[in-house]
Amino acid sequence: MRKKVAITLLSLLLILGTNLSIYATLISGEQSSAIQSFIEEARHISRSPGIAVAVVTGDETTFFFTGVTNHETQILANEDTLWDIGSATKAFTSLGVLYLEERGLLSLDDSVADYLPWLTLSYNGQPIDMQEVRLYHFMHHIIGFGMDLGSTTGSLRQGVENMVADGLVSLPGERFIYNNVSTNILGLVIEEVSGLSYEDFMVEHILHPLGLMDTFANRERAIATGRRAQGHTTQFIFFTMFRDTSDTEAIDHMPAGYITSSVGDMARWMEVQLGLATDIPEIFHTIIPRSHEAGRSIAEPDGSFYASGWIVSADQSFIEHGGTTEGFGSNVFLFPNEQIGITVLSNLAGARGVAQAGIAGNIKDILDGNLNQSYSILGTFQQLDVMFTIMTVLGIVLTVLFVVLSLRRRKQNERQPLTKKRIALIAFWAVMTLALAIPFLLFPWFALMIERIYSILTMIIALALLFGSIAWFVSSPRRSR
Repeated sequence: MRKKVAITLLSLLLILGTNLSIYATLISGEQSSAIQSFIEEARHISRSPGIAVAVVTGDETTFFFTGVTNHETQILANEDTLWDIGSATKAFTSLGVLYLEERGLLSLDDSVADYLPWLTLSYNGQPIDMQEVRLYHFMHHIIGFGMDLGSTTGSLRQGVENMVADGLVSLPGERFIYNNVSTNILGLVIEEVSGLSYEDFMVEHILHPLGLMDTFANRERAIATGRRAQGHTTQFIFFTMFRDTSDTEAIDHMPAGYITSSVGDMARWMEVQLGLATDIPEIFHTIIPRSHEAGRSIAEPDGSFYASGWIVSADQSFIEHGGTTEGFGSNVFLFPNEQIGITVLSNLAGARGVAQAGIAGNIKDILDGNLNQSYSILGTFQQLDVMFTIMTVLGIVLTVLFVVLSLRRRKQNERQPLTKKRIALIAFWAVMTLALAIPFLLFPWFALMIERIYSILTMIIALALLFGSIAWFVSSPRRSR
């Protein structure tokens, strides 16, 4: 007995001084220290203000925290901090639809026209027969929507109408294309069938019955608690700034990506998904396993499929979903055979957001005994931001250089006749300048700004200036021979 007490005290000493809350004995002190060190490294490299992690191992749960909820107030992240979970919301909404189906109030084989008769879709300019469009098309993202961009309206229905206006990019049932509007439409079906708002239905029938008392389907209510973290983004590699979605955007896309939750509730959510929570209504013991099934989804090349708000491996040994909003990121990893769940939450998104999936994967490696992990995963947008920032700096430096050289030439020499070679070079660099300047003026940059990669704009401006300065340099008089 004394030996066990000594080991426990030693484990606590190993993590003393860190912002760590521990509620498990299954994870060793060595593993806890490795996970804590790793997420602190991840926060430092990614420049995220804060990161919260929940690790479920069997009947035990361990929480890890590093950093703050707001880089100005410096409030430490903790178990009660609320974070937007992004597209991890889709699993909640999908479970709501399965709940209604289990209650006999709808069927995934039903036509969407039975519930939303006003909804119309088109493909290549031709109207789709909405009687043939089924709810499972939306559940498994095989309806054919492409990139779902739309102006914010503050209305879920109006937001859907805006996003479907451009039509489908493939026929229903042809291929899987991940999107937000499919789940938003399911949110509207929930409202139509239940007679409740999306928020009220989720709270009354899903969240509170599962014991998720710190999970909100209304961002204003989450903010009112005073515990919601502040969203952030980084630009130009090093600069961290506040970034958050508008209230209207959160309403437009709530079923697809704007539930707010604490890491404690996300641990409970993982326990529910892993079948570890026994104190839940019987109906969930039926529909939770169903939410992990392929149904009528279409397999991806790697053999995985999109079930009901979850990406699931072919053998269902690995289940996951992540999410990003403007200012937050999340990822949930589930390993049902091992009864392990890992959730990573952060208040940083955008160009240099935290690679939550990478963090969850590294934590799983630590649990598997590989303690020496390092954060080296840069997401696509992070890589683009680094590349665009470097090109911006180089473009500005070279522009200044060519301008100085051109001024020196013009000061020291008389103008010489233009040769065909010089005219061709001037024309080439002038065309290169216009090739960047015209798209810059005409392109709808708001589409790229979803990820807030401002460095792409500065890079284009810097390169346009560079090409223009080169053209000016070539046209400048040269020293007589």
